[in-house]
Amino acid sequence: MTMFDASRFPEAGVGLEYHLPRHRVADHAVDPTLERILAEGLPYFDYLEFQPTHSILEPRLLEVGEQTPSLLHSSSLSLGSVGIAMDREFLQMTRRLCDRTRSPWLAEHISWSRFHGGDTQHFILPTLAAEVADTVVANALELQALTATPLVLENAPRLFSLADAPEQSEGEFISSVVQRSGAGFLLDLDSAITTAKALGYDFKDYLRSLPLDRLIEIHTGHPRRDWDLLAQLFAVSPVRAVTLEWDIADRADDAQLEVLIRDIKRLKPRDMFWQGREPPPAPDTQALEPGSLLKLRESVWFSVGSSSFVLRDRQSGLSLDFCLTLLPLLNHFMTPHSLESALMLPGVLNSPEQGSHLAFLQALVSHGIVQSVAGSRDRVHRQPLKLWSRWEAALEFYLSTRTGLQTPYVSVVELEAELEQKASQQRQPSSFKDYHSHPFIALENPLLVPGETLAETTLLDSLCARRTSRAFSGKPLTPTQLSLLLYYTWGVTAMEPNGMGDYFLKKTSPSGGSLQATEVYAVLMNVQGFERGLYHYSVRRHGLELLSREDPRTWISEASGGQPWVKDAAAVFVSTARVERLSWKYEFSRALRVALMDAGHLSQTFSLVATALNLGCFTTAALRDEMFENRLGLDYLEEPVFLLNGVGG
Repeated sequence: MTMFDASRFPEAGVGLEYHLPRHRVADHAVDPTLERILAEGLPYFDYLEFQPTHSILEPRLLEVGEQTPSLLHSSSLSLGSVGIAMDREFLQMTRRLCDRTRSPWLAEHISWSRFHGGDTQHFILPTLAAEVADTVVANALELQALTATPLVLENAPRLFSLADAPEQSEGEFISSVVQRSGAGFLLDLDSAITTAKALGYDFKDYLRSLPLDRLIEIHTGHPRRDWDLLAQLFAVSPVRAVTLEWDIADRADDAQLEVLIRDIKRLKPRDMFWQGREPPPAPDTQALEPGSLLKLRESVWFSVGSSSFVLRDRQSGLSLDFCLTLLPLLNHFMTPHSLESALMLPGVLNSPEQGSHLAFLQALVSHGIVQSVAGSRDRVHRQPLKLWSRWEAALEFYLSTRTGLQTPYVSVVELEAELEQKASQQRQPSSFKDYHSHPFIALENPLLVPGETLAETTLLDSLCARRTSRAFSGKPLTPTQLSLLLYYTWGVTAMEPNGMGDYFLKKTSPSGGSLQATEVYAVLMNVQGFERGLYHYSVRRHGLELLSREDPRTWISEASGGQPWVKDAAAVFVSTARVERLSWKYEFSRALRVALMDAGHLSQTFSLVATALNLGCFTTAALRDEMFENRLGLDYLEEPVFLLNGVGG
């Protein structure tokens, strides 16, 4: 049995709930409570708890959630509904809210409301059958995976129970569900009292049967009534939050609220850790490697006021106050970024505030407010989505090249001026690659091909007729078909001079920055008038340069991931990317996405041209890159292999 790790849940403190206003002056009226929080921050208490659905009806609530500490508490997923899948769109929305609000955990009830054909609009748990428990556990695990956020499960009030099947006790049921799902427990004291009265339980026995060793959050609407009980729970459980079930709109000006919250915090030892757990380690202040990606630590929350904001680390007790003008720098590290990228933000350097900016960045690192992605407990790395669970390398690339709200971009005019200056010192890499010393075979001029070859096929015809083919007749490809395929997919249709002393090549597909990074190699196996072998397509001369006469049929299927039909194609075309063409202009990693996009555009164009020629075609990325690199003599860091297009009769 895996021991419960309460350290995944940071200290949150004492908070209040947000309820939608009962009456609105107008359809788009702004809730004054939210306006006050946005202007002044949270008074007295530490966080605001709200339901994800409320952010749909009150959009400013999302803004509050982004700027102030918040806990998300769902009540719409109906975890126990047997045979009914959770609402996928709602799950996606909840995931986005978790990311934007940085809620340290998500809460949901152990109950069900949805059934085939309707919704009770109320929490019920009429039976404790094993099938219901299994459904709750399965949905809870899926919820954690899809939101990448720790989960706490809450006891719902039970006013009746069905005796149609043998059941375990409710405490055993809840404990089993919470433990099997790896979740924390949220104890709603009012619900527990209601359940005990309605079903005739002894309240103390009922309470002891619940998973108090996993108790993370407590809900109470009567804290003074529950005072002794709170003290007992604090002594035996890893409680991280106490939510007063009061609407903030009714209590924001309550003079006694500040006193009550202070008393609750005194009741709970500030530095108590469950089962003698050691306090969190001091922030790692070791020197960072240049370019290290940093992200805001999970346990750090911040509250924004009218002229300043406060950073608080719930685990270490750190509390720092900063000028509001520094908030954009903090927002920069909501997603992984390097310190170097922060220095490139507008106005950070070469401004009157340069000193305060640099001091703030130093404080973020020295206090451990931001930490290296590789060593952080970032929710995506700590608990990856099923979607990415086997894509760790791809996830690193995606996160490293993902842009944020504050990512700086230069204007087209500024970029062109910079490139012209750069070209005067370092020539732009050529858009042509040639093997001048290799045998060259000129292809037919595609512009002189008889019009009837393609005239009967429209673009829409090709779009609708395009299909993937994996069986071919063995009929050879004609020289005309080969010429048309290469020219209308990868050939140059126009050239325009640019300001860098070179030319932009224009093709039938778009290319990032008009750089035309893609190169293509033809593997011919059944083409009239051509020897079987490996060729490079010369864009400059519209012809093929012979690289090898070895029969490709002996190795092409193995190089294509063992796909047997590849060797039956008349020809296949290997797409690569010349990295230098992109890196000369774009000095950031995101440019690799452009190369991938270019290959995709060209691949679709190839399929449409092949379809217009009444040829079968396919595309695959299931390649053994190293085999193609060896055959083509490529340096994989200079010209990586991306995909393969095939064609046949």
